[in-house]
Amino acid sequence: MTTTEVINEGIFQTDSPIHELNRMLIRYDLTPNQAKVYLFLSKIGVKTASEVSKSLNIPRTETYHLLSTLEQKGIIFSMFGKPTKFNSVGIEKSLEILINNEKNRISELDAGKTSIVRLWNTIPNYVENENEDQNNKFQSLQGRNSILVKLEQMIKESKENILVLGTEMDFKKFYFTEFAELLNKTKSNLKILIDQSYDMPHIFENIESKKIKKIDDKNREEFCFIIKDDREVIFFISNNNVKEMLAVWTDSKTFVRTLRSLFSLLWKKSHHLDETNVESLLGSEITFEHRIREIEQEKIILNYLHKNFKLLETNGVL
Repeated sequence: MTTTEVINEGIFQTDSPIHELNRMLIRYDLTPNQAKVYLFLSKIGVKTASEVSKSLNIPRTETYHLLSTLEQKGIIFSMFGKPTKFNSVGIEKSLEILINNEKNRISELDAGKTSIVRLWNTIPNYVENENEDQNNKFQSLQGRNSILVKLEQMIKESKENILVLGTEMDFKKFYFTEFAELLNKTKSNLKILIDQSYDMPHIFENIESKKIKKIDDKNREEFCFIIKDDREVIFFISNNNVKEMLAVWTDSKTFVRTLRSLFSLLWKKSHHLDETNVESLLGSEITFEHRIREIEQEKIILNYLHKNFKLLETNGVL
């Protein structure tokens, strides 16, 4: 057995470091097979296209295409001769090249933005009814990045208030992002309702405690949503069948108003993280009849939400 055959026999086994490298390189705008060819040449050395094809069990036509694409990316190069042979650029240099390629692509996209918008504005609108209500839009958001982009936009554009409700587990998904920092910097009236315990650190620990209250109702529905200026809301969806995060954004006045009412009810009966239940109740007499009315209001709100989410599922929004 040749050295190439010995190395290649175990090089892409699922428990090998090369297999993990292959998975990681996909994040640098490489396909699985492009990463596989690059890593093969990096470890095995100079090879012809047919040798690469045979060793990696990739059809020859596809192999030529993969080698050509990797050359265009600048991380492998060909050597003149008959037949043509290929070799790879070092891993550190290759990563630098791939990162610069991506930066250049983003710069080109950003540079073209103005031209696209200008051209778009030259095209007349063909809306039949200009007075049509533009509200009641629903947008499905799937994946953390998609949701985060929308959240950041809402926070930055907010002029009046931002209301945040959810569990610590919901918001931990945004721990290493700018989400909490943007909330901390907002000039809007910020209110956060969270199920966090008193003595544990949490994602909002740098935000003034007077802006945060703890939800004590353990039997409540585990809703998670963020309202901007009483006009827009992102509502997180729990779906065990979907691995990625799932949420719905809407500017539906009725929907936003309903969630706003639910938030107000919960905020009113909750207390700040640095105060006890007894302290929060001092000076306010909560009667049995008042609590019954609160429960009835919550029930109406929850029934409305469940009904509308069934409609969203039926219409294919979720």
